Amino acid sequence: YGDHRDLHTAYRRQRQMCIRDSYNMVKLSEKKKKDIRRDKVLKYANKIEPKFPSFIAGLDTYSGNWDFQMAAHLLRRATIGPTLEEINQSVQDGLDKTLDKLLDEKTINISPPINYLDEDDAEVPLGSTWINAEKRVDDFKRKNSYAAWRVSQILNKERPISLRENMVLFWQNHFATEATVINDARYTYYMHENFRNNFLGDFKQMVKEINVDAAMLTYLSGIYNVKDAPNENYARELFELFTVGKGPIDGEDSYTYYTESDIIEASKILTGWRVNRNHVGRGREYFTLDRHDTSSKTFSEKFGNKTILSNGEKEHEDLIDLIFENERVSEFICEKLYRWFVYYVINDEVKDKIIKPLAKTFRDNNYRVKPVLEQLFKSNHFYEMYIRGAVIKNPVSFSLGFLRQFNLSGIENLNYSEKYYYWKARHNNVSDQGQDMLDHPNVAGWPAYYQEPLFHEYWITSVTLPTRTSHIKYYLSNNGVRASQTDNNVRVKSKPLTLINTFDKPEDISHIVNKLCEWLLPVQDEISQDLKNDFINIVVGNNPNIWEDEYNDYLNEPSEEKEESLNKKLRSLLKEICLMPEYYLS
Repeated sequence: YGDHRDLHTAYRRQRQMCIRDSYNMVKLSEKKKKDIRRDKVLKYANKIEPKFPSFIAGLDTYSGNWDFQMAAHLLRRATIGPTLEEINQSVQDGLDKTLDKLLDEKTINISPPINYLDEDDAEVPLGSTWINAEKRVDDFKRKNSYAAWRVSQILNKERPISLRENMVLFWQNHFATEATVINDARYTYYMHENFRNNFLGDFKQMVKEINVDAAMLTYLSGIYNVKDAPNENYARELFELFTVGKGPIDGEDSYTYYTESDIIEASKILTGWRVNRNHVGRGREYFTLDRHDTSSKTFSEKFGNKTILSNGEKEHEDLIDLIFENERVSEFICEKLYRWFVYYVINDEVKDKIIKPLAKTFRDNNYRVKPVLEQLFKSNHFYEMYIRGAVIKNPVSFSLGFLRQFNLSGIENLNYSEKYYYWKARHNNVSDQGQDMLDHPNVAGWPAYYQEPLFHEYWITSVTLPTRTSHIKYYLSNNGVRASQTDNNVRVKSKPLTLINTFDKPEDISHIVNKLCEWLLPVQDEISQDLKNDFINIVVGNNPNIWEDEYNDYLNEPSEEKEESLNKKLRSLLKEICLMPEYYLS
C-alpha cells in the first residue's frame, strides 16, 4: 500500500468484510434451515496476523489536536459505551484532565448485590444483601443476583467516567475463574471487588492476594494442595498465565521462563491453605501448618537456582518475590494491557517501541498499573490512525455499551426486583455472545485476547453475529424491553428523541445523522456522504421535509402520539447505524 491511510483502511475493511460476509452467510443458512458450523464463519477471519506499516510511533506524548474523534477513541477503548455528553466533556477538558478522571483511584462506596428473587433463603430476606451471609446450598440464585448487579455497575452513569469497570473485566479475565465451578457467589463477589478497589494498583501485591484468595483456592484446587499430595494446578497457571507466561520449549520440560521442576517446587510452597465455607464476610482463607510442606524449595537456573526456606503462611509471598525478579513479568502484563486497550498484533517493533518501555515504567513504579496506562493513553502511538476503529467490540462493549449510550426510559420507575430481572436478562445477552462475566470458558480467559491469529475475530461467529443483530433490534423495538419476570406488560423503552433534543439542530435530520455517525462510528473519513444520505432517507423517504415538519409540529403542540411517531423514526435510523459493520468496531 502506498501510505499508512491505505493500509489502515485495508485492516478495517477486513474487519468489516468479516462481519458483512458472515452475516450474509448466516442469512443464507436460515433460508436453508440448517446449521452452519462455526469454522465456516471464521473462514473470513485472519489466517495470519496483519502487519503494521513500515514504522509506528512510540510512547512520546501525543501532540496532535484534541478533538471529538480523539476523545471518542480514548473513551471507546478506556470505558464501556461512552455517552455523547462524556465525549463532549472530554473535548472541553483536554487529554490530561480526561486521564485524571479516568485514572482516579479513590475508593467508591457501592451498595452490594441483594436477594431479589429467592424467597426460600431463610437467612437473607428479599431486598437484603447476601455477601456476608452463610453458604447457600442453592447458590445459583445468588449467582444470578451477582450477574445482574455487575451489569448495573457497567450501565451506571451517575458516577464520573472511569476505567474502573473495564479494568475489573481485564483483571477477572487475567485471573480467570468460573463461578459455576466455585459454586459460591460470595467468593466471586469478593475477588472481583478486590479488583474494583485496586484496579490500577500494585500488581505484585495483587498476585500475592490471589495466591490465597478463596475463589482461586477453590477453583484451582488449592484447598486440596497438601504436603503429602501437592496439587500443581494453581502453581502451573501462576507461571503460565498470571506472571511470566509460557514461552517456547527450550529444553526438556522447560518453557523459556520456567521449568516443570519449578512448578513442582512452587506447588509445595503453596500447600496448607484452606477455605472456611461457613465463614461470614471476608477472610475465609486460612493457613494450616500441619498440611504445609516445610522443606526447602530449590528452583531451576531460570530463577538462579535460588532456594526458598520454610516461612509458614508468608512463604507464598516469598515465591512471588522470586518470580518478580524476572523482568519478563512486567513485559507479559504490558502485552496483555496492550492487547486489551490498543491492538492484538505485537511484533518486534511494538515490543521495542511500546512494550519494553512500558515494562520499564511498570518496574520503576513498583508494579503499579496506573503509570503504565497513563503513559500509554498519552502516547502518539495510541492515537495513530491504524489503531482507531481496528478492533471488534467485545459483547460487553457492544450490547451493554449500546444500552449505556441509549439508556432505556422507565428503568428508574422499576422496583428492585424488576431492575434485577432486567439486568440479569442483559447479562444473558452478553453471555449468549460468548462473554459470560461470571463463567470464563476456562482458566485462560476469553480466547479473543490470546488465541492467535484470530484474537478479537472470535467474537463474530454464525451464532453470535445474528445474536448481536437480534439484541440491537430488541433494544430498539417499538414495544420496548421486558422488565419483569411475572408481568409481560412491565417494559422499558428506547426514547432517542430525548437525546436528539439536546442537539444543536434537532429539527435538521442531516445534522442528526452527521452527529450520530461522528459519535457511533469510529473513523469519519470512511463514512461516505452517500451512506449518510441512505440514513437520512430511512427517516424522510420521499419527503425531505417530513422530519422538520413533524418535529416542529410536535414542539408547537406536543402529544404522546407525536412524540412516539418521532421516536419510531429515530429507532429505525439507529437500527441501521448500529447494525453497520463500522459500529461493531472500536
